[in-house]
Amino acid sequence: MAKSGKHSVRQAITETLDLIERHKSLNAFVAIHRQAALAQADRADSAALAGRQPGPLQGLPLALKDNIDQQGVACSAGCKAYLDRIPDTDAEVVQKLKAAGAIIVGRTNMHELANGVTSENRHFGPVVNPHRAGFHPGGSSGGSAVAVATGCVPFALGTDTGGSVRIPASLCGVVGFKPSRGLVSLKGVVPLSTSLDHLGPLTRTVAQAAKLLSVMAGKPLEDFLPAFANPSDLKIGVLDGFGLDPDPSVSEIFENALTVFQKMNCKLEPIKIPGLAKGLRLLTRIYAPEAAAYHEVQLQKRPQDFSPEIRADLQRGLAMDPEKYQKAIKAGQALAAEIDQAAREVDFLVSPTTAHPARPFGSPNPQTYLVFTCPFNLTGQPAVSVPMGAVDGLPVGLQIIGKRHADASVLGLAAEFEKEI
Repeated sequence: MAKSGKHSVRQAITETLDLIERHKSLNAFVAIHRQAALAQADRADSAALAGRQPGPLQGLPLALKDNIDQQGVACSAGCKAYLDRIPDTDAEVVQKLKAAGAIIVGRTNMHELANGVTSENRHFGPVVNPHRAGFHPGGSSGGSAVAVATGCVPFALGTDTGGSVRIPASLCGVVGFKPSRGLVSLKGVVPLSTSLDHLGPLTRTVAQAAKLLSVMAGKPLEDFLPAFANPSDLKIGVLDGFGLDPDPSVSEIFENALTVFQKMNCKLEPIKIPGLAKGLRLLTRIYAPEAAAYHEVQLQKRPQDFSPEIRADLQRGLAMDPEKYQKAIKAGQALAAEIDQAAREVDFLVSPTTAHPARPFGSPNPQTYLVFTCPFNLTGQPAVSVPMGAVDGLPVGLQIIGKRHADASVLGLAAEFEKEI
């Protein structure tokens, strides 16, 4: 992108918009804000000429997942029932990004209501994996991951209830970070689960994720860029106990990734946590009634505007026994305590992000993508997916999990790994 000249930001945004158009067949975007983005670019150029101090994201293009409120713009959360939903204010995180100078170029396609992991959307059409036609990119933040993987934008936002930032990051070969619960405001984000939702960045590099996160969290960039002067002091727990073994090809790539930590003189320690195998069941019992409660009114008014599988899922949530929900909440708290106890002697936990790479559209059992990611929505711990290799050209990611509120350390270790892989 052009970096100098009177119209440098306009030139950069024009190139971004042209690149989005060239990748239109991947269906990553549901809306492109061409005129608004160019107008904002012109204002940024004028501010630079006037000598005004730029914000940390000045002139940089950004894509928003379609469940994040944007003033005056349709925000459907990927669902026909909400096509006429136009917020009158920006989400809190969007306010921060705009204040930092980011230029929102469009809204990204997603799995309907963020309730799925393939981004096969019946209303807007499926998002296509940029590494192989006919394959899904993961979800629910599939459009955001594809927008970043293709180089259309350096930054995109996604939401993560059970892995919906990390899974598409893994399958598209980009970085996806789920921050600690509460670090980033969810005000103005259409919820799937008020207990489990997180909002996080998708980027090409860990440094970019830290830069975006600092704005999203309203904290100095330095807070998210630690330097590990002596990685040999780090102890890393290698997780087992999810109840699902990765594909052999993913296991092999994961073992190679572990050798990177060994070369960094980190100490590796196998850790088996049997409670991890409960994660997917607990996730379902918590998010389903919460999602149903939020969407109940619209479901009753416009049932035909929900896809059949999402409608059925919401109806199951409405029918769920409240006592079962409360038991799941308590079990999630118990799992958090179990993980804390098992990991008390280590600094980080690691696993593959997904048990297998992307699969063709319509493949069965997509919920297996959630097995390694969803426990850490239940616990609220920070977790990042960083590329670790590919299976026959299809990327897979390494998941690094930290202690609660140790977001900077997770990004720091991910950056060290990124340099060595």
